Amino acid sequence: MVYNKILCVPEIMLLELGLENFILFERVSLCLSNGLTVLTGETGAGKSLLVQALKLILGARADLQQIRTGTKQALVQAVFEASPEIRGQLEDMGISCDDELVIRRTVPRTGKGRIYVNGAIISLQDLRQVVSGLASLAGQHEYQELLRREKHGPWLDRFSGLGHEVDRITSLYQEIKGLQTHLQKATAAKEKTAEEVDRLRQEAQEIDRIAPKPGEEERLEQELKVLKAAEALRTLGDTCYKTLYADKGSIQEKLASCMQDLKRMAGLDSTLEKTEKELDSVVYQAGEVAWTIREYIQGIPTDFSKLEQIEERIYVLRELKRHFGPTIEDVLVYRKDIETKLTAIYESSDRIENLKTKLEEKEKRLVNAALDLSKKRCQGAKKLSDAIRAELSDLKLAKTDFMVDVEAAERPIASDVGPRGLDKVQFLFSPNVGQPLRPLASIASGGELSRVMLALRAALAKQAGIETIIFDEIDAGIGGEIAEKVGFKLKALSSFSQVITITHFPQIAARGDHHIALEKVVKGDKTIVIIREVEGNQRIEELTRMLGGDKETARAYAGKLLR
Repeated sequence: MVYNKILCVPEIMLLELGLENFILFERVSLCLSNGLTVLTGETGAGKSLLVQALKLILGARADLQQIRTGTKQALVQAVFEASPEIRGQLEDMGISCDDELVIRRTVPRTGKGRIYVNGAIISLQDLRQVVSGLASLAGQHEYQELLRREKHGPWLDRFSGLGHEVDRITSLYQEIKGLQTHLQKATAAKEKTAEEVDRLRQEAQEIDRIAPKPGEEERLEQELKVLKAAEALRTLGDTCYKTLYADKGSIQEKLASCMQDLKRMAGLDSTLEKTEKELDSVVYQAGEVAWTIREYIQGIPTDFSKLEQIEERIYVLRELKRHFGPTIEDVLVYRKDIETKLTAIYESSDRIENLKTKLEEKEKRLVNAALDLSKKRCQGAKKLSDAIRAELSDLKLAKTDFMVDVEAAERPIASDVGPRGLDKVQFLFSPNVGQPLRPLASIASGGELSRVMLALRAALAKQAGIETIIFDEIDAGIGGEIAEKVGFKLKALSSFSQVITITHFPQIAARGDHHIALEKVVKGDKTIVIIREVEGNQRIEELTRMLGGDKETARAYAGKLLR
């Protein structure tokens, strides 16, 4: 197992990078310092693998191919200095943070990988948000972004410090889109209002005409049942009444006779007084029942014409339920809903006018904000153009020309404004004196493009902050003389930002404050990559290897580069 540790220097952004079972890395802990750190090694030594690990920390998606052969899981960990802004951001996410921010990613062969920030599990989206202001990787992908016009605006806004203004316009733009959606729906609803109002009114009139009552149908069905059984009820009731009271020898007479006898018995034996009272109650209740039956018989309807009326009413109620039910209670609830819908329709005109007024006010604010942003962008574009031209001059591109072009409508309306404002921003470039400025994508070579990126990064670092910048293949497509200029530029940039660069040029490597070499070695039956810090004579030897050719001449030139 190879374990290398390089002395850390406090108060920098990226403090440490640790790898375990990551592709060809067995176990490595790489501590980083401020200033310019250069990483060198032969082609295939593992520099690109180190870039892959950094990409994972910066929010790239993991790949099972990144797991070292024969192991179950790869791990990548980075330790950053935690600024007050980062501490506040993590606290908002419910994650505790003191002086250091520790990001750890696991890539298992089975199951889903995990992302930890100070021990708390977070999503990939949250990781990208956390690291967005900490570090960035300037590699071939980002160089290609220079060729995409839609990426130029964000670069300008970042240089000019216009993030707050852009966010304000984005917020207004989204609010307007929401208002427009509401207005479209309200207008579409209003177009259907006439037909809808007629239908609702007709339904309301139908329900009001019938005027159903809760429980009415059950009451009518009972009344109908009684009417249909009126004759039977009258016959049975009359028989019952006569048996209880009206006929000679009725139950009432017999109970009265028994009552007389029981009274005499109670006079002879006082223990029967309670029984006497109970029988007296029975006599009374029998009489009450008889009179109740008599009154019921007298109340039985004799007008059978009402039978048809009740049947018609029940039919009407059932039809009402079929249309608006399934119960009368549901019909009454639907009637209330009709009133609510009609009220909403009547109020829709007022709501549409309110939406139009609010939309007009928001659109005015959006246009004014966009015009203000456009003015600031034009001012920033001039400064960025001047700054990049100065940086390019230092990079042996003094005869080239560069301009940030900002194009916007002269008298814009709200529909001209997008989520980032009015302007179409484009980087224009002229590689030779006398040639007109043209879009960067159409004329810049690979070497020119990498130097434009370096110039842009240098201008941004001086203007907008001190994030850690990792350069991958910044020396692509350039020669030795230009590489020396690039080395000086990276060294100057490192006074504003922590800079880490992977390079094949000794002219660039010699400018590093810290030099780290990667080497691929065979350990037993396995290939691994080791990382070592090179200093003193080791550094001369590494630069000599990079120079190639006659060893003595190369060693002498290496010493000169370092001096």
